[in-house]
Amino acid sequence: MKTSLTLARFHLLSVWNWRTSHLSRVIEAPAYFLFMVTGLGTLVGGARIEGMTYDDFAYAGVLVVISIRALFWCMGDVANDRKWGTYAIARTTDVSFSQYIGSILTANGLVAVVQIAAILVLKQLLGRGSPAQDAAMAVLAVLVCLLTVLTGCALGFGVNSYSKRDLLTALFSLPLVMTAPLFYSLHHVPVFMKALAAVNPFTYCVLLVRSPASDTFPLEATAGCLVTAALVAGALVLASGRHELASNEQG
Repeated sequence: MKTSLTLARFHLLSVWNWRTSHLSRVIEAPAYFLFMVTGLGTLVGGARIEGMTYDDFAYAGVLVVISIRALFWCMGDVANDRKWGTYAIARTTDVSFSQYIGSILTANGLVAVVQIAAILVLKQLLGRGSPAQDAAMAVLAVLVCLLTVLTGCALGFGVNSYSKRDLLTALFSLPLVMTAPLFYSLHHVPVFMKALAAVNPFTYCVLLVRSPASDTFPLEATAGCLVTAALVAGALVLASGRHELASNEQG
């Protein structure tokens, strides 16, 4: 535990040292909620979306956007540690695979908690909040974020170059946001959108986060998240035994 916390401290110091590059992590989610959700809310008017106000519906969507961004940030963190030999050096000093993953989880989980708390507070300040319900959704969002951090770690061990890292981010980050029901319902979208949403893990994540505002138990969402967690656990097990300590990228 002490080793993971020590490594987490260095991860957080790295975030601080590169704070201008990480500025989007601070700005993006509040901007989504303050501007985009407010704008889309004027189109919806007072209509309820899937039994809840649009503010509650989209609040869950913004929280899951934080999780999606965390996935790709963590993938980049692991890929960078492997490229520059940081991970290899750590492993040769008796740092275990689980301790390293624990440090990534702690550091990025803490950043995500701060981001989620900021959206929770912002919703209350704007007078759109239901404190108990919003807090419950935030807690579920933290759990989803921890899962996506682990997903990013698993992907990072398969990334051996900056070009592959950037390609994966460019190809999947926006489609993952747009094909899950983060900011609009899937009831009236074309069939191809429904098909993409069905295989998008964040569809089930946002349904889980949204469940405190719903009247039904999120059985489908829970099942989808458990399946995703099992796949991520399997990928981490494979990574722990088969990955190279350092990537083979030259230069």
